[in-house]
Amino acid sequence: MRKAFCNSLLVVLCATALAQKPANKNYTVNKGDEAVTINGVLDEGIWKNAEVIQLNYETDPGYNLPAEVLTVLRIAFDSENLYFSFEATDPQPKSIRAIINDRDKLDDNDFVSLFIDPFNDSRRAFFFSVNPLGVQQDGIYDEQVGDGDLSWDAIWRSSGRITNTGYIVEASVPFKSLRFPGTDNIQTWRFFGVRIYPRSIEKSFHSMPIDQGNNCLLCQANFITGFEGINPGRNLELVPTITVNRFDERPDFPEGDLEAGETETNVGLDVRWGVTTDLALNFTLNPDFSQVEADAAQLNVNNRFSLQFPERRPFFLEGADFFNTPLQAFFSRTIADPSYGVKLTGKVNKNALGFLIARDQINNLILPGFQGSENVSINEEVTNVVGRYRRDVGKNSNIGLLFTDRESSNYYNRVGGIDFFLRPWAPLTIRAQYLHTETKYDIASQEIEFSDERLSGDSFNFRVSYETRNWESFFNFENRSAGFRADAGFVPQVNYRRYRFMVMRTFWAPEGSWYRNIRWNTGGFRRQSQEGELDITGFWMSGSFNGPLQLNFWINPDMVWQQFNGKTFRLERLWTGFDVQPYGNLGINGFFGFGPAVDFANTKKSEGLQFRLESDIRIGRHIDMTINHRHLRLRRENEQVLTANLSQWQAAYNFNPRTFLRLILQYRHTLRNPSLFEDTSVNTIDEAIFAQVLLSYKLNPQSVVFIGYVDNHQGWEGSEDPRDLPLLQQNQTLFFKAGYAWRP
Repeated sequence: MRKAFCNSLLVVLCATALAQKPANKNYTVNKGDEAVTINGVLDEGIWKNAEVIQLNYETDPGYNLPAEVLTVLRIAFDSENLYFSFEATDPQPKSIRAIINDRDKLDDNDFVSLFIDPFNDSRRAFFFSVNPLGVQQDGIYDEQVGDGDLSWDAIWRSSGRITNTGYIVEASVPFKSLRFPGTDNIQTWRFFGVRIYPRSIEKSFHSMPIDQGNNCLLCQANFITGFEGINPGRNLELVPTITVNRFDERPDFPEGDLEAGETETNVGLDVRWGVTTDLALNFTLNPDFSQVEADAAQLNVNNRFSLQFPERRPFFLEGADFFNTPLQAFFSRTIADPSYGVKLTGKVNKNALGFLIARDQINNLILPGFQGSENVSINEEVTNVVGRYRRDVGKNSNIGLLFTDRESSNYYNRVGGIDFFLRPWAPLTIRAQYLHTETKYDIASQEIEFSDERLSGDSFNFRVSYETRNWESFFNFENRSAGFRADAGFVPQVNYRRYRFMVMRTFWAPEGSWYRNIRWNTGGFRRQSQEGELDITGFWMSGSFNGPLQLNFWINPDMVWQQFNGKTFRLERLWTGFDVQPYGNLGINGFFGFGPAVDFANTKKSEGLQFRLESDIRIGRHIDMTINHRHLRLRRENEQVLTANLSQWQAAYNFNPRTFLRLILQYRHTLRNPSLFEDTSVNTIDEAIFAQVLLSYKLNPQSVVFIGYVDNHQGWEGSEDPRDLPLLQQNQTLFFKAGYAWRP
């Protein structure tokens, strides 16, 4: 099942610590000159001379206790590659949890990770993870965000095998895939190793103790020195792509037949050039940005604001962390259909920068308001320019600037501002950002029309957080004016002030206990317009229990006052949920919500029920299956107002870590009672089925082949019984995509 990242790879952020933290250990890496075969067998001479580091500390849930199993990390290098291996012993090898899967999917697996901070500045780190069968996961850990981003993908090699005493993984990372200081001197990097050990209670082991009173993870990393004579060379990567697709549709749905569309062929090119060891330039021409990956299913019923879907396109994913700010003023999925794009990202000494320009053939806009938002798509070309600069200050702080410009012949939106991140004391962090926007609309679409409308606005965010082993708290304040627009980002609400605070206490189980911890937290919030009109306010109390079988059970009652369309509703609600792994191949999670809710379509109070249930099932080493169901119901006057259901079944057969065949089925069904709606012409029923079949081969993240089929069936009002809606095929798509990464 999909778990929060801190519950696996970054569990260190929830870990315990020693009252007195020892000094960071120093290691020296040795350079080898013989060929290394990445096969999970450590028989080359380079491993005999490699630096050996033991993962001696259990950091979660233990209190920096001695690790109960032995894990040995070895690190070496030659002129072209960084090498690392792990030998992970296990008293019960049959209990090792591992499945062959697509890259970046190591949830609920045993795995090991190497974090490296080549700039030795405790700001960001690359991490490389491998499960016992050689499946890869990689990403970037950002100290300012305090989390890891799996969207970054590197070209590297890995292998793994299960033995009679545990498992062994072996990996090589080309220096071409990394960024590090350009110097002829010997380099010293920060690093640490991690082993995730999922059993009845999941544990993690580290190569250093973790001080929970210091929420700077990379500040506590070990040092490794001896890197010299390394460089990424020209670091030029060319990725030509070809995409062939055919889109068939029923143009007069539901009338007529399905008509075959023309076969379209597009050729594109992605270029990556390491201008220096510090800076990377990306260029894309006529890219294929079709969604090979289906968007995660979301239930879009009784919502006021736009839904957000994750970015999956390679050009935008690389170096995306350089553009992060507290407010999401840049969100690359607003660039829908670019004809070209150029991006420069990197870090030189204390200066991190990102610059992007892209020409989009469609102008997608979110029109934000105080109590709702609209999505508008305008058929016009628009140019996007984004600039980001960040300067390191002191040991753990920084200050940054952001500028975005989204512009066409009759429209522009410009955003500029400043932000900072401070860590004046190890447990304390402070973040703030101010932005100003100028916008001109003189555009028209089928949905809405503007006539030379000009807006200006401001936004201010402030957050202070305190985190130790036993206590966690934060206070957050946001102020956003009515004229604020960030069309290159994701900002669905404006004209408000929001206050939010939370205090949490963790009670850790004694050493050797059958459970992990118990948590309690409470907090409150208030959001109102700039004029003082209430949107929502309330408070909550919550408790959670973490126990055997990786059980996490939580319960959260709250009291909320929601104002909408001039009416105030008092809502006493109860939320509860769970996450459990009764067996290594079975995981179940879900949540339930009970109590009154606001029917936004009719501005009336109703009795609400919503829940989500999800099960992850693994069969053997090759089959991975997920079943998910979501339900929302509103009742009023002892009658159903609406009932919405969304079901998804996803199954994949993974032939090996590079190849899989996957099927996705999504079923949506919404039933409304028109007699209880102010707009009695509302559809009684909406029904749809989405299906996708995908065969995927990935030599590496950029060298790929995809063959797929997508089918959409839609319900239509063709039956005498409105509850018996016939489903009719609306369209279908066949597609083929291939790309190859060439490094001259």
